[in-house]
Amino acid sequence: MKYDFLKQNPRTYAYALTLVPGLITLWGNTSAGAWAWSNVVFVLVIVNSLEWVLGQRRNNETVTETALPDLYLFLALPMVVAGIMTLLWGTYTGVLKGTALLGAVLSTGFSSGSMGIVAAHEMIHRKEKIWKRAGDFLLFLVMNTYFAIDHLRVHHRHVATPLDHASAHYGEHFYAFLIRSIRGQWMQSLESEAERLRKAGQTPYGIGNAMIRNTLMHTSLVVGLALIHPILALAFVGQALFADLLLEYTNYIEHYGLERGVNERVRAHHSWQSDKPFSRFMLYDLSRHADHHMFGGKPFYQLKTHEDGPTLPGGYAGLIIPVLIPPLWFTMIHPKIKTFHAQRQLTSTSP
Repeated sequence: MKYDFLKQNPRTYAYALTLVPGLITLWGNTSAGAWAWSNVVFVLVIVNSLEWVLGQRRNNETVTETALPDLYLFLALPMVVAGIMTLLWGTYTGVLKGTALLGAVLSTGFSSGSMGIVAAHEMIHRKEKIWKRAGDFLLFLVMNTYFAIDHLRVHHRHVATPLDHASAHYGEHFYAFLIRSIRGQWMQSLESEAERLRKAGQTPYGIGNAMIRNTLMHTSLVVGLALIHPILALAFVGQALFADLLLEYTNYIEHYGLERGVNERVRAHHSWQSDKPFSRFMLYDLSRHADHHMFGGKPFYQLKTHEDGPTLPGGYAGLIIPVLIPPLWFTMIHPKIKTFHAQRQLTSTSP
């Protein structure tokens, strides 16, 4: 059947924004010099500013055509790989050095995080094994051993409850959450894999345990890079750690201060939403997080906004700086939580 581009929903084309961080990273890594900071400036200055100026795009039009959205998703693979390879090549040849190398590491980390990890998140939720393996590969590139396991087995089951390490508590600043979240997810994932292997009659902490296997593979990769040149290993690990830092920042704002009973059904008021255009279309609609948790198998291009869900005070890029300054973040988010709870209580008691 002929693909009619003219008849596609505009939302379908908006996801082309997912490609922008990767393209800017490739430009910066190959141009070197001050250009190596291009993606950092794009995210923290340009997107940040636009997210505070642009309004919410809350339209819920339906997208039924899968070819183009899935193409955007697939393109995350070669673009993230290319970003990391240009970083390593520039480092090895000396094209990237000093402050340019630092900028390239951070820019690549922004690409590996905003494009790579977010695409991986969508992929591991797909039913087809080929998508799941692609998601695992993207997570391998950022040295993340725990996300796929914890997210699917723990986070979606226990979101916004004390049993979920990836849900931030009311009054918990980002730095405390970062340590608690990574440590808790890592240990839970290790034990989850061990339990899976015990049930299968296999050694719980052997090579069959994905956490142990991936850790060994990451160690081998980093050692191999270090043998070629120590700075190569530092550059690769640097972009990976920064991408994972962005992942935990996202975890932090997605459920901050929202509480759910252990046996309570997951509803829209257990996740923060943001319908800012860049948060939506540059991140595969990850910011429509309430609908994602209510319908985990729904593809990103069909996620909807919920009028009865809480809305973040800004977009995902716009909140990075406030989150890093806890008093500022609390000043912004706590009144939103109190107002939202008051409105819900008023609605529930009205005749």
